[in-house]
Amino acid sequence: MKRFITALVPILMVSACSTTHSLENRVSMENYYDAQVVIDTEETPSEPIRVFSGEDTSLFYDAKTNQTPIRSNTDSLNVLVLSGGGANGAYGAGVLNGLYDSGQFEDYSVVTGISAGALMAPFAFVGKEMVPEMTNVMLNISDKDIIGKRHFLQTLTKDALSNGDGLQTFIANTYSSELIEGIAAQHRAGKRLLIGTTQFDSAELVVWNLGAIANSSSKNKVRLIHQILAASASIPGVFPPQFIQVEENGKSREELHVDGGLANQMFLFADHIDYQKISLAMRMTKPPQVHVIRNGLLEMPYQQTKDKGIELITRTVKDLTVQQSKGDLYQILYFSQVQGLDVRFTAMGRDFPQERASKAMFDADYMQSLYQYGYQKVIEGHVWE
Repeated sequence: MKRFITALVPILMVSACSTTHSLENRVSMENYYDAQVVIDTEETPSEPIRVFSGEDTSLFYDAKTNQTPIRSNTDSLNVLVLSGGGANGAYGAGVLNGLYDSGQFEDYSVVTGISAGALMAPFAFVGKEMVPEMTNVMLNISDKDIIGKRHFLQTLTKDALSNGDGLQTFIANTYSSELIEGIAAQHRAGKRLLIGTTQFDSAELVVWNLGAIANSSSKNKVRLIHQILAASASIPGVFPPQFIQVEENGKSREELHVDGGLANQMFLFADHIDYQKISLAMRMTKPPQVHVIRNGLLEMPYQQTKDKGIELITRTVKDLTVQQSKGDLYQILYFSQVQGLDVRFTAMGRDFPQERASKAMFDADYMQSLYQYGYQKVIEGHVWE
């Protein structure tokens, strides 16, 4: 053991000195709210590119003119909220594809997504015809392609279990320039796509106006969008964080962004978006409709757990995630009362068997079964609560 520790110390020291992302370049507690995202365009954005959850910002409604840029092709303002969940994103894929196949897929004017939900959201946002493509993408995610080789010592010497190359390649291949232009087109049509990441140093939710970025003339918009999607899905310790370039008082800085699920499992962002006022400004005849898809459980099943460290930690993390999801849902339900929203939600139930055939994070058989479970709930007519 003594020899191991003696050999490990130099490795840790070298890795600590080899990083290109020094703390001197990082935004600080005093300036991180003032930092501006570098989007490389001479345009003056008409809307914020991103908003911190703690900021005092109102989105998509002008109180002076009683106008909103948001549009709908139906008689109500429809909102889709997609949660995190990793491999459990197969549940949401099943629900969305079931809605698509049965003709129940709504025209959503606002789509929000975090983590696995962030990877699904662009497809749901662009339109119904992209839902089958989203299903194909979600069900074909594998450990081999996304995580690659696991380097457990790397979690001590570097920033994650994997080097992140697999995730970066997946993001680049999946969210092509054509898909990003489709996002831009929907933004111009009055739709809004919001993706959540966690600014790690402040532990705050950051909501990115992805459509506004896609619709800009920025030369680096594709890279920035890829960084945002990768960050939202980057579980700390498994995938490396994303360092996003910003400017503060003319100085180049960096922000460290990771999985949005650290801050929220799902979000409506109704403390920054007044859906009721937007709906009235749109002259809608029905109250805003909100559909929440929780890619996971809302209640932990009773399970006897062995008193071993890794098993206790695993169970604890799962329980914390479920409790966080319930808290996020309660917040959404609170704002539904305040703003007069009609909220319906769906989640995995205890009737779905939790056993996996392997220890893989993205077990193909498990995900296929979960997809069919979500799909059947729609077809059988009991998906929403």
